[in-house]
Amino acid sequence: MSAYLTKIFIGISYGISFPLTITIVDYWLKDLGVSNTAIGLFSLIHLPFMLKFFWGIFIENYDIPILSRWMSRYKSWLVLSYLGLIFGILTMALSSPQSSLVFLILGASLVSISDGCKNVVLYPYQLIDSDKNSIGFIASCVNLGHRLGGIFVKVSVLQIAHFFGWPMAYTFAAVLTFIIMIITLFLKEPNQSQISSKNKQLTLKDAWLTSFYNPLMNFFKDKSHITIVAVICLYKSADFMMQKMSRMFCIEQGFSKLEIANIVQFYGSIMVIVGSILGGFVIKKLRLKKSMCFALLLHGFSLASYLLLLNYGKNSALLSSIITLEALSGGMMSTCFISFFYAISSNMTIYSVLWALHELAGLMFMSTSGIISQWLGWNYFFAIIPLLIIPGLVFIKLLPNFLISDSKYYNKVH
Repeated sequence: MSAYLTKIFIGISYGISFPLTITIVDYWLKDLGVSNTAIGLFSLIHLPFMLKFFWGIFIENYDIPILSRWMSRYKSWLVLSYLGLIFGILTMALSSPQSSLVFLILGASLVSISDGCKNVVLYPYQLIDSDKNSIGFIASCVNLGHRLGGIFVKVSVLQIAHFFGWPMAYTFAAVLTFIIMIITLFLKEPNQSQISSKNKQLTLKDAWLTSFYNPLMNFFKDKSHITIVAVICLYKSADFMMQKMSRMFCIEQGFSKLEIANIVQFYGSIMVIVGSILGGFVIKKLRLKKSMCFALLLHGFSLASYLLLLNYGKNSALLSSIITLEALSGGMMSTCFISFFYAISSNMTIYSVLWALHELAGLMFMSTSGIISQWLGWNYFFAIIPLLIIPGLVFIKLLPNFLISDSKYYNKVH
């Protein structure tokens, strides 16, 4: 039980910082009168997060001066990541976006960089004390924690912003991040992290070859690498296109920030949690490939249901029904996707590279979503975007039957 609780907390650590530069900031920009096109393009602030694979090379091979005297390599990198997060969030809180977006962008950029570093360090923590036969449930615990963290930070920050303003809301997020950092210091570490700072460290060239180049070349030698990359880039394409624009659509339909916080963020996150847990059972029953297909089909149907809201106008009951189906299927998709990464990653750097490909594709879809929605109009947008699940389904069918036991990295961190 303690192992599962640890995985949930790791997920919480993921969830508290990610929405600050992807989800919550969109409402702040909307309050400032920024256009949907510009809000979509603001997703490019997430680009530094996607370059986190550069951090993997250093995290696996180098200590941090001063910090490594008091704690292990992984813990020192975690502390550095959290300090960067806190400083970046406070910079956003103290910015004056009404007159200039410069400091808001700088703060968000630092949050993005630090969040990427933190995510790389925490990846091996997900796999320790886990059973190969229940890896789907491990993935569901991480996803559950991610959603719990997301629920709390989204709802609380939106509520505080409504009553006290955005600077106070982001200051609260910085304090919350500091608390999570303190708790993180007590996590049990993977075997790899028990490295003495007195050990001879590799040259940068050797570290690059050992942690990046050689594993990447081994990955490309796999006959199924093209199919894997295609699934990574396309599996959540429709979801990425809808993430920002569905929220903007709800605002344009007349839903207030409080209604969105309660229905879309709070209730929706609860349904995502339920879907995350269901995903673990579905994987055990159907295996990974069939589970990925089932969740994706269900999610495509849920996205198309926004057409009903377009025709009926502002309707809280209908929005709640749509969010129920969308969140349940989305939670299942995330659990399946995390399990998929457990099977295909050979080290934390390769995990970061492959995840960066996924996020790069997501960034392209999110950053263009505002342009496409404005060009097509809501009717065609909600009719066409769900069809993006079709390429993902095709490539999933071409995948080999992955097992967690195929992952060399799984055994390495135990």
